[in-house]
Amino acid sequence: MEFSEITARIKGKLFLSSMMGTTDAPFCSSRAKGCAMVQLGAFVLLKEREERNTYWPDPDRAKLIAFMQEQFDACRVESAEIAGNENVPVISANVFPCTDDDVQTSAEAFIEAGGDIYELNAHGGIGGDRERGTGRMLFIPEHTPKLMRWSRMLVEAGGPVIIKARRGAIPDYTEHVKQLEQIGVHAFHINVRNEGTGEQDLELLEDIRKATGMFLLASGYVKDVDSARRLFAAGADCVGIAEAASANPNIFVECSSTNM
Repeated sequence: MEFSEITARIKGKLFLSSMMGTTDAPFCSSRAKGCAMVQLGAFVLLKEREERNTYWPDPDRAKLIAFMQEQFDACRVESAEIAGNENVPVISANVFPCTDDDVQTSAEAFIEAGGDIYELNAHGGIGGDRERGTGRMLFIPEHTPKLMRWSRMLVEAGGPVIIKARRGAIPDYTEHVKQLEQIGVHAFHINVRNEGTGEQDLELLEDIRKATGMFLLASGYVKDVDSARRLFAAGADCVGIAEAASANPNIFVECSSTNM
């Protein structure tokens, strides 16, 4: 799917933001009504891990393609049954790679498996992130060159790309988003949760909006129409709901039925 088609379908709407341990195909499809896009994962790619499951798939190329295709196909089929064929959401996956090889392989596997838009996880964390330069550590100065290299690799793979970040990894993202836009990254996703105050950091979102013309997704503490509206007003093109969708399966229908 071309990025222009994706933006036409999701701009000004709500999406289900990934939650590792929760957002598998059955969960995502169960929230398809009123939801413009669903994000499966996070899928963490770590070769040395022995145990494999829905969120820790095998990074082997053939196995990863089969795994992603099974997830994507199941999500589309189940979403069609729940929301109707015309309302199947855009399919995204949040991917947490740990090496250059994993970035390349996962991008190719994602496209071959039929995913719509790949999201690089520069947001979460697992053990050893600072040493490896993975997850949210990609934004710290010593690992920023790797973030930009991985972003180029994803863009060159040929599919639409989102880079996801979170408040608190670094104080200011504006220079990063400018570089990402120059590379050709299609969209930037910022989680604006201020865990210290329990509030949305709207100023952070506003600053990013001023710095870039990229398509901008925002999530964090979205639990109702008002909290979604605040993110749209601060500059988001598309707003994500995460934890609140676990507690309330109908939240997308409730919010989407109200004029944002």
